[in-house]
Amino acid sequence: MFFHHLAAGADGGEAEPMPPRLFGFANYARSELNDAEAAIAAEAAQLSVDGASDAAVAAFLAQAGFAGTLGAAFTSQSARQMLANPAIAGLKRDETGKLVPAGHPAAITPELFMKVQEKHEPKARAEDYDYMLTSVDLTVCGRCGTPLVGQRTSAGKPGYCCPDGPRQDRPGECGRVRIDAGLLEDYIGEQVLARLLLPGTQADLEKARELIGAQVKADRLRLAEIEESVQELAAMVIRRQLQAKDLRTAKVAAAEETKTLKRRIRTMEQAVVAPVTGSVDELVDWWNTSSAEAKRGLVQLMLHRIDVHPAERRGVRTIRPGRVVLWWRNEEPPAPIVLTA
Repeated sequence: MFFHHLAAGADGGEAEPMPPRLFGFANYARSELNDAEAAIAAEAAQLSVDGASDAAVAAFLAQAGFAGTLGAAFTSQSARQMLANPAIAGLKRDETGKLVPAGHPAAITPELFMKVQEKHEPKARAEDYDYMLTSVDLTVCGRCGTPLVGQRTSAGKPGYCCPDGPRQDRPGECGRVRIDAGLLEDYIGEQVLARLLLPGTQADLEKARELIGAQVKADRLRLAEIEESVQELAAMVIRRQLQAKDLRTAKVAAAEETKTLKRRIRTMEQAVVAPVTGSVDELVDWWNTSSAEAKRGLVQLMLHRIDVHPAERRGVRTIRPGRVVLWWRNEEPPAPIVLTA
């Protein structure tokens, strides 16, 4: 079914029609196919089975001139959701979760649908890697300042990378920083332990511990404020002073901020209790036997930020001078990073 919408243009005149939404059927009862849309859906499913990424499928659907059923441009997620809907293959799930015929036409064959689902089944792989440096935005891209994320390479090797690179379904400005996780974490561990042995470091750490403890208290107060605000908004909906959709929007924002605060509190609490004294051997033994979360706490206690810059060339297995810049808490705080050319 084609859904055409008009929006007012910037000059108040008539704007171009919005792209038709890809539905696959001629009506909401799904009693009849829209042949043109069904063909596009089938082609998208085959592209996925042939190895195209979700981003590539989203790009194909956009190039074909379609938007999703809610009118938004296709993204990796919405393209995948469309192909994961059993209705597209004339199927539905019964009360046990089993796929059974739905009694309406199919835009793609059940066989093709199952092949798409097999592609997206989680692959057996090595145990999930516990990234040490992906919390509280501590480690960032030295080019654009975006916090690095933990991500395995195509060969399954854990690494850190800048997530702001361009993809087929969205723009991006950077994405040029990637570094092996073990290489970076070992380097940080060596630098942190060496720093602990310098004169005056213990006193500096105690100051940092006090500041972080104060931040934990402030974050806990903020968590209580968020919970109280959501309850107040819910009461306003009951009194018809606020629309339910506004409450849903507020809950989403509150959940996101709550998640960030709780993650930061966990890390900072580890920083407050992190050991900062001992001999070289004792500190090395603690580092080698502690969890990633405990080591993350110590790193948070000692560093403002870690900037990771691109390697000089691909395949470099050492950290050359200037590639990783450490901003220590007992020194001047770092300035914000502006995207470089």
